[in-house]
Amino acid sequence: MTKNESQLARLCAWAVALYFIPFGIGWGLLGRMIPPYPASMPAEELAQIYRDNASTLRIGFALAAFATTFFFMWSIGLFRVMLATERGGKILSYTVLVGGVLTGADLMFSCFFWLTAAFRPEQDPALIQLLYDLGWMWLDLAFGVAMLYMIGFGVIALRDTREKPLFPKWLAWIGIWLAMEFLLELIMPYFRSGPFSWSGLFNFWVPFFPPATWMVIVSVYMYKAAKRLNDEYESELARRVEETTTG
Repeated sequence: MTKNESQLARLCAWAVALYFIPFGIGWGLLGRMIPPYPASMPAEELAQIYRDNASTLRIGFALAAFATTFFFMWSIGLFRVMLATERGGKILSYTVLVGGVLTGADLMFSCFFWLTAAFRPEQDPALIQLLYDLGWMWLDLAFGVAMLYMIGFGVIALRDTREKPLFPKWLAWIGIWLAMEFLLELIMPYFRSGPFSWSGLFNFWVPFFPPATWMVIVSVYMYKAAKRLNDEYESELARRVEETTTG
């Protein structure tokens, strides 16, 4: 990895903060999604909340949608590091890229549904509830794309044959385990309350916050990996120059 690529990859690693901070403020606080309103909430009650807080909700979801831009940036940076890490074919690296970009799109478009609900809060409560439901169905049931980049990352990291791998094996296994936990989202449509609903333990608190923590840790190692890949590139380049000179 050249020095310029390394610098850009490290910049992409920092994008995780540019994503999480405004997204957390917009989606979590202003958008009132931590915790979300339960699926069992009556349509009229949900609509009244949207009427009373329409301006704040609009700002929050617009900010959150914009923040996903930096998720794309982070995903591209991770892809470039994985591309340099993976040995042989690069299929898994492209899996990381596609999974990361589609996960960012999933986050962005779910925010658009909630923003649309807040755009006309005077409309039929059933429509507001429909848009709110659609946002959560879209966000939660597209978990497969997140599995792509998390498992792809994990397999590449586990197959790294360096004496000191760029990413620790435990981080790879945690990513794979968290990705498999997303499978619980498949039963989410059958529950409107309780631990398996979209506001419950297994389909909100576990799928959202441990993976977010994992992303931050991956970003720290991603930053270091970009520097090491540049060192490897320059060392190999110097070796070839020396061989050419002595030969």
